[in-house]
Parts: sequence; structure tokens; C-alpha cells
Amino acid sequence: MVPDRCHAGSSRSLAASGCWRNRAARLLIVVLASCKNAPARPYPGSAISIAARASAGSGASRIDAAADSGPTVRLRSGASGIDFFGALPLRPGAHTVVLRALDAKGDPLGSASVEALSARGCPSLLDATIPSGGGAATPVLGAVTAARNSLVVGETVVLHADAPADAKLTWAAEPRACARFADAAAATTECTATASGACAISVVAAAGERIERRTLSLAVRSTGRSYEYPLRAAPGGRYLIDQRGTPFLIKGESAWLALVNLTAAEQDRYLADRGSKGFNLVEVMLMNHGYTMAPNPAPPADRSGEQPFLRPGDFATPNDAYFDRAVAFVDRAAAHGIVVLIAPSYLGFDGGREGWWQEITSSVNTREVCAAFGRYLGARFKGKKNLLWLAGGDYAPAPGSEGEARHLEILRGIRAAGAPQPWTGHWNLDHLGGISTDAAAFQEAMALNGVYQYAMPYRDAARAYDVVPPRPVFLLESTYEHEHPADNTQPFRKAWWWTMLSGGTGTLWGDTFLWMAESARATYPAEYGETDHAVSSWSAELDSPGTMEMVHLHALFETLPWQRLVPSGPASGWPRPLVTSGQGWGGLKHIAAAATPEGDLLVAYIPPTGDGSRKFELDLSRMRGGARARWYDPGSGAWLPLDTRLAAATGAAFETPGGNAAGANDWVLILESPRP
Repeated sequence: MVPDRCHAGSSRSLAASGCWRNRAARLLIVVLASCKNAPARPYPGSAISIAARASAGSGASRIDAAADSGPTVRLRSGASGIDFFGALPLRPGAHTVVLRALDAKGDPLGSASVEALSARGCPSLLDATIPSGGGAATPVLGAVTAARNSLVVGETVVLHADAPADAKLTWAAEPRACARFADAAAATTECTATASGACAISVVAAAGERIERRTLSLAVRSTGRSYEYPLRAAPGGRYLIDQRGTPFLIKGESAWLALVNLTAAEQDRYLADRGSKGFNLVEVMLMNHGYTMAPNPAPPADRSGEQPFLRPGDFATPNDAYFDRAVAFVDRAAAHGIVVLIAPSYLGFDGGREGWWQEITSSVNTREVCAAFGRYLGARFKGKKNLLWLAGGDYAPAPGSEGEARHLEILRGIRAAGAPQPWTGHWNLDHLGGISTDAAAFQEAMALNGVYQYAMPYRDAARAYDVVPPRPVFLLESTYEHEHPADNTQPFRKAWWWTMLSGGTGTLWGDTFLWMAESARATYPAEYGETDHAVSSWSAELDSPGTMEMVHLHALFETLPWQRLVPSGPASGWPRPLVTSGQGWGGLKHIAAAATPEGDLLVAYIPPTGDGSRKFELDLSRMRGGARARWYDPGSGAWLPLDTRLAAATGAAFETPGGNAAGANDWVLILESPRP
């Protein structure tokens, strides 16, 4: 969230979410300021991902693409030297894409005009063969399109193939269980996703003796309904699994005040939307202390006006009506397959007005009272299978303090009442964030290790990965959308990718309007803390750019065996770094990489530096030979295959493609080798 963390006149921390208060820290801010990323061009909201080739025998050595008489983009050559790839960033809507094949001298060989539709969010797909003269054969399949390249289980996408009227068409999916077709022989058909993971959609066109085949790659994302709760740690402790043993990728959102600020109908709308996009976890406060402003009820009242305590601030007097509504929120989330990560007594930054620290340390709320309040909550929530608990909340009590002991009694009371759900912790130590196991008094209870860090979360993620015994590591909090627009944390998506490839098993993200969920205020400016002062509302942000960028992260990892990825480091047994050169100076240029012990997969994230390409080398000595290499654009979700297959080597060289479709220059590199 964006709490009022910094007092007037102080500087916002670059290392986490607190305030720097010493000379050395202020000097570091000056040094790092020169490393800020240049602002990216505004992304128009959608893209068309293109694969193209000229007719066989045409001699084409280049293909250009343009849409709606806009700028021309030169497509990049693929591994075959025949296929070309690229993406056109466009506003959502109908477009005319013109593809031109040229020879080595730049002379035109042929062109094709294709009608394509792009929608906000995941890119649409266009695979085209350009007819050309000179005796080249006319293609049987002219163009194949899909309205988007990623969808959740149960969603439907429209597919179309241009082919002669007498051609026989056959659509198929690999694996067969990933999709079904309304009409597998029609030129235009609907494809419904039926199982999560990578789904290759092929179409075969037969005209006489000529047969052509094209394949489109779809990413099918799971929904919360794909899992059987409750969750538990997998053997080895590295990630979560459901009751069937299915790995659970944490796809979360911080909606801190959704439980208290939204009406029941608004909660259903919010949860239904997030569930439909594949999110499987939301983080909320059980009680709001100091965030909401008029015309919402004054905190700590919820949207219905109910107070959590019959006597203000007295934990011995819980109000059943208030907590009935809280239980109902968890039940609503369960109906959409969503896990609720709930903070029972959010402490607030520095233990100040935003949280319940002052009440916890008041004379009326003794250790016995706090324990009884915990038992009250545990009795109410113990039967909820879609629940996780969050200790702390923007603050870490002083070790050995009375307040720490009382906060711990709430946790113990919840567990003593029979609530078996796992716990994690949200600690801000010395205004530098931290990981859930950093608070020694709570360490035993921390079943999940959440990372709370803004500028360089990969450091804490790697530290959390090395904690013994192992726990699932995930990004608990980093920069939110609309927050710190000129800070070094932008673009904020890099925190997600850094964490995932530094031992993470999922991420939470947030949007200023969505975490505040102030529906009673309707449309208003973002004004809490350091923001971009956008004017919006919680409902208008449901399809925000950040939401879509998170969907792109989900789309990639759900097509990969993410649970087998291991970062280099002490706990992995790989002391030698995967990135052998090209890290550059400064932590903001850090390339995060992880690979499978089996040698069949390596993924690296190259963060944004402003513009241009970036060179680096990877240690592929543990990879199987013949690895297929692809680039993934984390801002648009578009793919770009590399033009080579790689042998196992200790210093394989790479260069990023430059600017991506979203206007930045961060990229994800995926290397995949066949398994025996």
C-alpha cells in the first residue's frame, strides 16, 4: 500500500517502504538517482504478435509489418531463417495489418493485407504467409489469427484461418486435454480452454495434394477453482500444493480494504473479476484503523457502519455482527476459488495511526485479553479452507517488548482455537522491509516466507530461499501501481520478475485505488502518499495496465514447470552464478536467473535500463544441448523467438532485442531443452 510512511521533509526510501533518516542513506539516494530508468513510452493497451513468412521459393530475406498506415516495424528472423517475428503495439480495436516481403536488396517480392482484432490485455496472434511472384507457390493457408494468446480455463477465443473455399480444415490441440473446438473443421471457430498450461493450437489445410500446417501457442491460466483447498507445503517445503498435490502458483493482489470498504455486492463484483482473470489470492485487513475518509464511515467502522468492538479499542468486546460480515467475505472469496490472506490486527507503519499497535499496547488489552481475542477469531475462522493468516503489517515490534508479546498472543490464540491455516509475516525492520522469518519471536509460526521490499527485492528473496528449514518464498509487497511514478522502482513489474527468478513461488501486487477500495468516494484523485495523482476508482482499475502486466507474468509461468526452477546460491547447491557476465554496475541492473536441476529449462529476467539492447552471458553447462531460445515481453505478453539453438556452454552470449512493445527494454529469456 502507500501509507503515510514518511514525515514532512523526509525522503522516501529506495531500499524498502520506510524513510531514510541518516546522512549515509541520503547520500545513497543521490548516487542511485543517476541510475533511474528512463520513462517508457505509453503503452497503447494492446498488441498484435506476428509470425510471418514468404511463399516457398520466393527468396525473401526480410519482412516488414505496419498497421493502419502507421509506422513500419521490421520483423526479426527466427531459427529457420524463413520465419520472421515481431509485435505491433496498437490501441484496442480492429486493424488492417499489411505485411511486405523483400529480397536482400530491399526490393518488394509480395504483400498481404490481414484484418485483425486486438483487445485490451493479452496480445492477439497473427500467423501469415505472404504470396509472392517469381513462380513461388500460392499458400494454402494465407493467415491464421487468434483474438488473444492467453486465457483462463473455461474462456473461449475465436480462431480464424484464411484458406481456399475447397480446402479441408482441421483444428487440433496439443495436449488434447488443453482445449476443445466448437467446430474443428470450420474456417472460423471458437476454442475453449479446458486445462491450464501451454496449449499448442494447430490448423491443417488440405487442398488437393497440397497440405499446410500452422501452429499458434496459447497460454492457459488456472483459476482458483482449479484447486482443492486447504493449501499446504509440498514435500521439501519449497512451494504450496493443494489437497490433490497440484502446485499452487501464488497469483495475488493486495486489496487491503476490500473487506471493510466494499458492500457485499461490490465484494462479489471484485472477487468475480479477479477470479475470472486467474487471480487466486487477495490480501485484506480484518479491521481498518485509519485509512478511509468521508463519505465512508469513519474507521474502524466497516461499510455497513458496524464497529469491530462494542467498546472502542477494547479487544475484550468483539462485535459479532462485524465479524459475521468478515466471515462472509471469506465465504464469498471461496465461491470464486480465491484464498484470503488476512491480517487480524494490522500494526501500521511505525506503530502509528494507520494500525492497531497503540490499542495492542494499551492498558486494557493485556496478554490475556489478546489471547482471548485470538481464540475468538480462531473459533470463527477455523473451518475456512481458503484462508491464510498475516502477522505484523508494516511494522516489526521491538524484540522482547510487551507489544510483541501481545501480538504473539493473538496469533497463539487463533491457533489454540483450532484454526490450522498457515501464517506469514509482514515486517518492516528499520524501515528496510524484510522477510517473514526476520522476526525471531514469530519465526516458528511462519509457514510462508513473504518478501517485503521495494527497490531490489531479489536480495531478500534469495535470503528467504536460503532459510532453513525451507519455506515457500513469495513477493508480499513492493511498489504499487500509481505509486512513486518517478522513483527507481519503476516500472514496478520488475519486482515481480526479480522475485520469481530468485526463489519465488508467486507474487502479490497492488494498485492504489484497488487496495483502498473506497467505493463510497466513487472517482477521486490518488493522493495518499507519493502517487501520480491519477483520478480513478476501484472499479475503473480492474483492467488497469498493472493488472494486465500481472496477467502476463501468470501466462508465462503457468506454461512452465515453475516449481522446479532453482536460483543459483548456497541453498540450491549451485555456487557458480548462472549469469557469468553483463550484470553491470548497480543493483538495479541485476539479471535474475533460475534453472531446473534436470537441465531442461532456464529463465532469466533482464531489467529495464532506459532504452537500447543489453549484452550478457549465461552458464549453460548444466543445460541439455539443443535448447530452444525465446524472448518474452513482460509489458505486453508478446513472444519473440531467437534465431539459433544453443549448445551447453559456460559462456553463451545473448543480446536483448532493444525496446519492447510496451516501450521499455526489459525482457525475459526462456531456454528450453527436450527432456529424455
